[in-house]
Amino acid sequence: MPASAPSRLTIPSLGVSTSLERLGMDAKQAMQTPRDPAKAGWYQLGPTPGEQGPAVIAGHVTWNGAQAVFFRLAQLKPGQRIDVARADGTTAHFTVTKTAQYAKDRFPSIEVYRNLDYAGLRLITCGGTYTQADHHYRDNIVVYAQLASPAG
Repeated sequence: MPASAPSRLTIPSLGVSTSLERLGMDAKQAMQTPRDPAKAGWYQLGPTPGEQGPAVIAGHVTWNGAQAVFFRLAQLKPGQRIDVARADGTTAHFTVTKTAQYAKDRFPSIEVYRNLDYAGLRLITCGGTYTQADHHYRDNIVVYAQLASPAG
């Protein structure tokens, strides 16, 4: 699909439907996280969903002890659908291929962000054990998906 900014992410099996913030890099040269815990964010320095390469959408799992937009993300299974509505009026339909959990200090950046010869999607949130003392999750959850079909 040609480049077109995403406007909405829908995950039918989880009951998720969210508009998308635009994310860039923070002062530490890491991907920003969404400001609103009820919304996910698209990493605008990468491909758009439906375009060749790994489009990345991130969201919070919790915020101040409450469930956030990606609270149930780890429950996604291979074969389930993710839809991304785009500014050009099309929707990119993705199929989940894998859900994985990684320790933050062993995050596989190359596997997650590497060049692809197809249109891929990566959904990223925190997971694993939460440490109250430093308000930090030890792991990340990454959902891998591949473009199934575009639609008008």
